[in-house]
Amino acid sequence: MISRRESAEAPLRQDSVMEFPYRHSTGETIGRFLAGLQSQRKIWGRRAPGQGVVVPPQGYSDVDGSKAGEWVEVADQGVVTAFAIVHEPIERLHPLASPFAFVLVKLEGADTSLAHVVAEGIERLRVGSRVAAVWKPDGERIGSIRDIASFRIVD
Repeated sequence: MISRRESAEAPLRQDSVMEFPYRHSTGETIGRFLAGLQSQRKIWGRRAPGQGVVVPPQGYSDVDGSKAGEWVEVADQGVVTAFAIVHEPIERLHPLASPFAFVLVKLEGADTSLAHVVAEGIERLRVGSRVAAVWKPDGERIGSIRDIASFRIVD
């Protein structure tokens, strides 16, 4: 009989990377929202029963599940309703390499807040700060929320 001590071998180890690439359809509502960012440099919301103008838009109301209504263009400026500063961004995790703030911005004409980032002047950032969108240049927008590069504080 072989004892445990005599048969001990180094554990086997294998490093591997598994990837599952896929594409996801944006659907009618988010597709129209992203197309507005890309081709029009406009931010669209949608009126939803019990919620007002929702940005980013939804196809239904969170309150009662009914279908959302009319499309509403909202401003690309608004007020910060909440923020969290990231002093030491982590590569491949955070959207920017230098310190920035995640923000919720209630855009003029909207009744909900949009999540995004403020890239500069984060030391001056406060709840209630007025901000404006910084758009990527024509030809660089691809139909993504990042077509708005960031928001900047407006004095």
